[in-house]
Amino acid sequence: MLKVLSTLLAIRTSSAINLFFYYFQRLPLIGKLVKSSIYARTDLKRSAGVLVFVVLFLWSFVSKLLYLYFFVYWPVTAFSEWTRTHDPLTLFVHVFVLISLLVAGVSSANVLEPKREKYVAVKLMRMSPKHYMHAALSYRYVVFFISYLPALLVFVLLLQGTVMLAVMLAVAVTGWRVLCEYFHLKLFERTGMVLVKQMAIVWTVIIVGYAAAYLPLFLEKLPVVQPLPMHGLTVLVIAGVGTWAAVQLMRYRHYREAVDATTKRDDPYLNVSAMIADANKTSVQAQESDYAEETLRREPVEGKEGYGYLNAIFFARHRSLVRRPVRKRLAIVAGVGIIGSIVMVAMSRILPESPQLELNMVFSILPIAMSFLAVGEATCRAMFYHCDISLTRYSFYRDAAYEHFMIRLRKMIWQNLQIAAVVGGALTLLSFTSGGDLLQWDTVLLWLSIIGLAVFFTNHHLFLYYIFQPYSTDLNVKNPLYFVVTMVVSGICGAAVFIPLPPVIFTSFVLVVTLAYLAVSAVSVRKYAHRTFRVK
Repeated sequence: MLKVLSTLLAIRTSSAINLFFYYFQRLPLIGKLVKSSIYARTDLKRSAGVLVFVVLFLWSFVSKLLYLYFFVYWPVTAFSEWTRTHDPLTLFVHVFVLISLLVAGVSSANVLEPKREKYVAVKLMRMSPKHYMHAALSYRYVVFFISYLPALLVFVLLLQGTVMLAVMLAVAVTGWRVLCEYFHLKLFERTGMVLVKQMAIVWTVIIVGYAAAYLPLFLEKLPVVQPLPMHGLTVLVIAGVGTWAAVQLMRYRHYREAVDATTKRDDPYLNVSAMIADANKTSVQAQESDYAEETLRREPVEGKEGYGYLNAIFFARHRSLVRRPVRKRLAIVAGVGIIGSIVMVAMSRILPESPQLELNMVFSILPIAMSFLAVGEATCRAMFYHCDISLTRYSFYRDAAYEHFMIRLRKMIWQNLQIAAVVGGALTLLSFTSGGDLLQWDTVLLWLSIIGLAVFFTNHHLFLYYIFQPYSTDLNVKNPLYFVVTMVVSGICGAAVFIPLPPVIFTSFVLVVTLAYLAVSAVSVRKYAHRTFRVK
């Protein structure tokens, strides 16, 4: 098995190095320094393999730290003041057990996970499926335990827990997940069902599990799973059952069928370019009813000329693509607001002392929320596929980039302002039904912040589209700078959650940044888009 494990690690390190070279070559100016012949430098890959292995191993530890902090430790410490019945350590164990054992046990299974590595090893290199799965699962759960243990020690000790508790939690989560691997495998053997692909079941478990994990942070009368997971006998039983499952996995004789089931149609290596291109083009297909003559006559295109007329025709002929994401977001936000308000009213009657929703608590999560709710990327993709992919080949169209940029910006801002209005209304309604006051300064600041963020993300998507034009002819995103800027903006939005600002400062910051971004975008598009807005 050691030889198979060595080959497996070589595949992973080579893939990581090749990926690094691929994106480095696409950087402007310096990317040309790396020649394509470097992919054949096996000696270089062997030398860098040790470093890559160390980085991958360290990342497994860092990822556990980040996961435990963002999903368990931070929610517990941030909202523990809402409940006085349970101490933070008890809530930490409760949340960890539900989302890391129960939810993850259903939604994740390495043994039936479609992976490029699995296809390369078994299908291309003709490795034995049994030997591959033995090596992959052994490496996975040894690293899983080793990386979880120090991460749990950090947060358990911060909550005044003991080293023994951290060790028990690490043993319990490892043993349970090994048992779940065997359960997934036997379920597939008997029914042919790959549970992780049953989206209805998986998402139901995720929603119910996360709700059960986080609700006790707000409602102190709800039960928690402690002290059962903290009992030594419980951990001993889980460890014993997990060991039994590990032995059964080693003895299992039908890995060939399991591997074949996960390296067929949905495997990324079969025809990755064609599959991605097909999926991307399907996502921007218009409906036949969009082109009906009577429908086009109803669209307000009269009196427009030039690029205004062109874009009016585009939005009329592809209104299903443009309006569908907006309508979905409006329906979801409105539904959540109405259901949440009903729950707030019911809670206030059942639990008169239940805390009310303070609007100043919402500001820090607005950037993340609006980044997901604001439409932009899908609209830009549709504009590229149905309009710009042909017109950007002509210099007259690129020279007029600023003109059609402003036309599209106004149209997309109007769409996102509709979403912003529903988000503001839903949050205001939730605050009112939980006992808050509508006539307060925070309500005005909330609406201004939501409107500012809606305009910001509209401009952000369209600015990146015109300056970086990240789409290739098959609609893949191939501009590394596009990813860098997107990740920076997403990181700032995430940081806002952990660096809460007073509502006045937050709103002022959002409005100032939005106006500055609009100005920078207008100047940059006018000056550079005639060179950057083209087909890659």
